[in-house]
Amino acid sequence: MNASPSSAMCGFPPDLQTVVHANNWFELPFLRWTLLHRSRMVRTAPVWCGPGPASILPPGPALPSEIMVHAQHGMRTLDLTLETLDIDGIVVLHHGKVVLERYFHGMTPQTQHASASVSKSYLTALAAVLQAEGAIDLHRRAEHYVPELRGCALGDATLQQLMDMQAALEAPPLPGRDARLGSNDGGIYEIIGLMPLQEGSPRDFYEFVRRKQKAGTHGQLFHYDNATPEALAWVLKRVCGVSLAELLSSRIVAPLGCERDASYTVDMTGAEFASGGLSLTLRDLARFGEALRCHGSLDGKQVIPPSFAVALPEGGDRGLFAEGRFARSMPGWSYANGFYGLHDEFGAFMASGRYGQRLFVAPRSALVIAHFASSPGSFPHPAEMEFIALHRAIAQAVS
Repeated sequence: MNASPSSAMCGFPPDLQTVVHANNWFELPFLRWTLLHRSRMVRTAPVWCGPGPASILPPGPALPSEIMVHAQHGMRTLDLTLETLDIDGIVVLHHGKVVLERYFHGMTPQTQHASASVSKSYLTALAAVLQAEGAIDLHRRAEHYVPELRGCALGDATLQQLMDMQAALEAPPLPGRDARLGSNDGGIYEIIGLMPLQEGSPRDFYEFVRRKQKAGTHGQLFHYDNATPEALAWVLKRVCGVSLAELLSSRIVAPLGCERDASYTVDMTGAEFASGGLSLTLRDLARFGEALRCHGSLDGKQVIPPSFAVALPEGGDRGLFAEGRFARSMPGWSYANGFYGLHDEFGAFMASGRYGQRLFVAPRSALVIAHFASSPGSFPHPAEMEFIALHRAIAQAVS
């Protein structure tokens, strides 16, 4: 039997053993190629970075080289930790200055990398901007803005409940899925084209949202489901009359002074994959984190409402979170407004995405850590505590 290839899509045309397809894209080395080259795998739409210039991320004193990370199996150097966690790139800001920036496995500062569920945190920040503009009211139900949601599971959830993952849903499993992907997301990978459509599965995100079944009472549980942000995105597009890509560009990406366009994975109708389809550069992700650390402001420009950013370290309902399926990997945490609250000595909050995408912000340490990875595993990640150990070690080093 041939050994597994060490890289993907090698050659012109690529050797058959290295070709990425529906049955291997979630395994290394194919996973990394998929995350680094999303636009070659599926349909995408650009998110314009604006006319510029890019906001400045000035250099600062380098992080101490002797940082050690308390990993599950003992102490590790920073370099070994990054290698073990399959990190593709990392940027660390301290007081807004770059104190560490490194890239691996072919990633560069210009590379768009898939951010997975970090996309949800951009969506909630966008909703906060639109609320501040008076376009939406987060206490209104989704069906108030999208009549097609009346009678559906998510129709009578408020926009705030959607942002807090407190919509009571049931996720029917999809048969025939590889166990490593999970079977209960309702068909996201099929919708975007990473997996073939099965008979009876939803064909687009609008159908995906409407198909969800209600199970319980909204606001009384933490239930992480991709349909809740997809419903929120539907509301924002309907209210503003433009695509999500245009909204994110005009309200977040361009005002932050991002240096490269981002992109969204889209379905066959052109609807953006709001819950996990945003790809962007690492430095631009760090800009987002720095703005949140600075109460929504970057380079003297108020981009995100201060009330939204200030509330992120406070987190959400820890009791509801403790009853959910993430509590074991994230003990003592909470979730609100599209971010995890860590409730630690650093006042940290985090945006998190499958396969190791993270934005860790520690206001009390004036710290932002942004990293992309290609680390296989379901969410929450099997190495979740090791990612947190990495973040804590850096926070302690700068504190």
